Amino acid sequence: MVPGHEIIAEIEKVGEEVKGFKPGDLVGFGVFRDCCGKCKACKSGDDQLCAECYVLTYDPYLGGYSTHMQVKASFVFHMPPNLDKAKAAPILCAGVTVFAPLKRWGIPGARCGVVGIGGLGHMAIQVANKMGMHVVAISTNPSKEAEAKQYGAKEFVNSKNEADMKKLKSTEKLDLLINTAFVPDITEYLYSLRAGGRFIQVAIPDIAKPIVFNNVDLVVGQKQYSGSWVGNRRELQETLDFCADFNILPVVENFKWPDFPKAYQRLYECKAKYRCVVDVADTFDNL
Repeated sequence: MVPGHEIIAEIEKVGEEVKGFKPGDLVGFGVFRDCCGKCKACKSGDDQLCAECYVLTYDPYLGGYSTHMQVKASFVFHMPPNLDKAKAAPILCAGVTVFAPLKRWGIPGARCGVVGIGGLGHMAIQVANKMGMHVVAISTNPSKEAEAKQYGAKEFVNSKNEADMKKLKSTEKLDLLINTAFVPDITEYLYSLRAGGRFIQVAIPDIAKPIVFNNVDLVVGQKQYSGSWVGNRRELQETLDFCADFNILPVVENFKWPDFPKAYQRLYECKAKYRCVVDVADTFDNL
């Protein structure tokens, strides 16, 4: 699925009653375009958990593949001027997806594990590091060690290396761990958490491969298994401001619209590093 749901654009027109935005403003637009505003989740500020009718940017809408979009001002976000608009779009989904749970459950000085160094993982490492956590990057690919440390990881664990995993599970356990990868059996990762530690699932698992783990370890260790779904609107603006303050940007590959098939092929072959950003506006300016 390539929904086109991480969008940066310039405002052309605003409604008569719109406050806080004007033509020419550079804005961002994320996963959601509406919610009911009445349910318990919406009233508490967690509109991404709307129980009635949250509406996605895509399906049946064209999302970021449109030349123009008409959207509610309440679902549009000011882009900080120092964020490079050619790179910043993935912050609107990938960024807030890791920022929200790390802010919710992380504390400065905590040992924070990040499983997977990809589209979500490379952002999680940067965010957790700037939040003051001691980041332990965990990957099946040992060649990513230098890259992970460049993003701010203090340690690297090769999850296919028994010695690395044994050390992580014994003397240097984690306070929290955020899983950004498709891992069907998380038993070993739960073992790496201290008693009372928290495992945060942000990668959406394959529905045909249910996640399994050692229930006894979860119970007797009083460990917590938590899911986190993107973030609410307040958290999204906070994510943008945080990334601007600490100069955090996603790693992207940029394409013009005529090269979209090339971008799609990069994704299809799992070779994109780590998001493909397509410039739609430049292509259609003269239509």
